[in-house]
Amino acid sequence: MNALRLVARRQVRTLMRAAGVRSCAPTFTTSPSMQLRTAKKAAPKKVAKKVTKKAVAKKPAKKVTQKTLATKRASALKKAAAAQKKAARKAAQKAARKAAADKKRARISARILSRKQRAAAQRSRQLAAKNQRIAAKKAALEKKRSTRKAIRASGAVNPTALFVQKVGTGKGRVDIKALAAQWKALSEDQKQQYRVQAKKNLATRNATRLRLKANSAVKNKYALFIKNNFAAAYEAAKKTNSTPRGTFRAASAAVAKKYKSQ
Repeated sequence: MNALRLVARRQVRTLMRAAGVRSCAPTFTTSPSMQLRTAKKAAPKKVAKKVTKKAVAKKPAKKVTQKTLATKRASALKKAAAAQKKAARKAAQKAARKAAADKKRARISARILSRKQRAAAQRSRQLAAKNQRIAAKKAALEKKRSTRKAIRASGAVNPTALFVQKVGTGKGRVDIKALAAQWKALSEDQKQQYRVQAKKNLATRNATRLRLKANSAVKNKYALFIKNNFAAAYEAAKKTNSTPRGTFRAASAAVAKKYKSQ
C-alpha cells in the first residue's frame, strides 16, 4: 500500500512539472548565523606569509633621539631607585623582626634568670633559717649542759651518794651492794661527817642555781620591761599616728627611751 502511494506521488509531481505548476511543498529558510558560518567555511583560508631574513632586513630602523634616550635612562633610574627602596624596606622589616625576637628572647632569659635567682634566694633563706634553728638548739643544749655541770660541780647532796662518790672513784666498776654494806657498817660519827659535807654541797648548789637564775633574769630584763610597758605606750601612740606601722614605731621608740632613762 505504501509503495503504491509513493508511485502515485511521483507521477503527480512529474505531471505538475511538465505543466509548469509550482510545487506546494513547504520551503525552509536558514538563519543569519547559519548563513554566516556557511560563508566562512566556503571562503578561502588566508595563509600567513613567512617572514624571511630579507624582509626583516628591509624594515627601516627606528630613529633614536636624545629625548628617547633620556626618557629610557630616567625610567631605568626610577626603577633602580624603587628596587633599592624596596630592598631597604625589606631589610628594615627583617632587622625589626630580628630586634623584636632578640628582645623577646632577652625578656624570657631575664624572666628565667629572675626566677632562678628568686629560687636561689629562697633556698639560701631556708638554709640560713635552718642553720639558725640548729645553732639555737645547739646553744640551748650547751647552756643546759653547762648549767647541769655547774650544778653538779658542787658535789653530791646526799650522804650515801657522797660516800659512794668518794670511796668508789677511781676503782673502775663499782659494786653498789658492797658499798651500801660498807655505809651501813660505818659509825654515826663517820656518817655525820658525810652529812655535814652533803649539807654544804646542797647550800653551794642552791647558791649556784640562784646565780644562774639571776643571770638569766638580767638577760631578759629588757624583754620583761617591754612586756610590762609596751601596751600603754602603744595606746598613747595611737593618738598621734594614723597608721599601725607608725604607731608601732612610735611606741617602740617611747619604750626604749623610757628604759634607757632608768
